[in-house]
Amino acid sequence: MSGQHPRPEPEADPPPFRDAEAWLAARGVRREPVTRPASSPPDAPSAGDDPAPVTARQVAQLAAQQADQRAEAADAAASARSAQPRLEDDVAAALAFIRRSTASTPQSEQRLGDKLAARGTPAVVVEQALAAARRQGLVDDVAMVAALVAERRRAGHAPARIRRDLAARGFGPHLLDAALAGAEAEDPRAAAFALARRRAEQLTGIEAEAAVRRVTGYVLRRGYPDALARKVARDAVFATRDDERTAGH
Repeated sequence: MSGQHPRPEPEADPPPFRDAEAWLAARGVRREPVTRPASSPPDAPSAGDDPAPVTARQVAQLAAQQADQRAEAADAAASARSAQPRLEDDVAAALAFIRRSTASTPQSEQRLGDKLAARGTPAVVVEQALAAARRQGLVDDVAMVAALVAERRRAGHAPARIRRDLAARGFGPHLLDAALAGAEAEDPRAAAFALARRRAEQLTGIEAEAAVRRVTGYVLRRGYPDALARKVARDAVFATRDDERTAGH
């Protein structure tokens, strides 16, 4: 009809293209090459066929997938970089706890490790903190066991009691075996009698049977068996009094 403008033709869809990289490059976008999966579906064209055209939507999807993969890789790298400082901070905090715990009373590595584990400290942090504590002299199980055994032996404690007490403090059998080898090789009756005799000499002013009871309790508290404690207590009390009577004539 005259006087009417011709109706515009509808815009045709952009022609398909075969090279996604060329499509991206034409728009100023630099991307890694877009690759297809190694395996093709059963109805994929054979090697001699032309590849199916790639649509703009497919290119955008592939580009978005690659961007997501790069973001995930960057996050993983950042996590790896930050993991080491966090471990070092955790070890430093655990070492500070060990320093506070041993400030007034030396403790075994086992006891300190148990305390750290009870606080939720990871095993790798406990191991590294204890290694640092050894280097700094905050813990020394061998020296500590030797000192404790010597101290208890001077107090007259039986080897069995020393072993029991130090095991309760977290010292292992291999440490105790070495530290107690000499004490456990002694004659227990001779050691118990020597202990009872020293105590009996302090009780010559009371009645003999009362002295026997006190000496028996004294020997028992130091870890000797009941029957042995009673026997050496009686022998020691009367031996002491016989010596006094002999000295008086």
